[in-house]
Amino acid sequence: MPDPYLPALEDFELSEDEATAIQSALASDDPWGWISENQHENDALKSAKAKILGFHLSRHGGNCCYCRVNLNGAGPYMTDREHILPKGKPVYKPLSYTMWNLAAACKRCNMQFKRSGDAFVVDPDDPSLFQDSANYRFIHPNFDAYGEHLVRFQAQVDTKDIVIFSKASGSAKATYTYDFFALHELQVDSFDRGQGRQIENLETDLAARVRELAKQFGQGPRSRL
Repeated sequence: MPDPYLPALEDFELSEDEATAIQSALASDDPWGWISENQHENDALKSAKAKILGFHLSRHGGNCCYCRVNLNGAGPYMTDREHILPKGKPVYKPLSYTMWNLAAACKRCNMQFKRSGDAFVVDPDDPSLFQDSANYRFIHPNFDAYGEHLVRFQAQVDTKDIVIFSKASGSAKATYTYDFFALHELQVDSFDRGQGRQIENLETDLAARVRELAKQFGQGPRSRL
């Protein structure tokens, strides 16, 4: 299937040392948590993990692949290297360093909601379907174009915020993602109607932008969630 993001997964490159370290890790019982007796190999694996995270952040514009919160400059206390098919399950363990099974997510989405389950997988027992978008109930970070299903709009002036999620009409993945990650908890409207621009005007502009994007992506009408 065509890659919906840039840089494309096929463009990801590792150094020879990084690739060798990953192969050594994959031969262990705990590929992602593996520690070598060779410090050079540990350094190479650390470098590979950092490169993976940076690459996936760039694919999603520095945002969480699930909720679209901005992670630029957030650091390790807010940002996770995400294994879409959880690395802790034996059937998925060989995919620990497979780029289409990796992404960058905020800790809220990854640790509070997704965790180590795989209920979002339609058929978790058939490896031939693991690279099929249709086998995932939520918006897959590498197989699905997020904006074709959900759009997050956010505006902030000092301590005043508005966050709105809008879904493409008829998108089951949009509804599942919205519910699975409890995105309603992130929606907020703290603008004071008596200060600055009227919130009705802001919402009107946001709604117009939703319709514009819907046309751009070839989708039907969108609805505010």
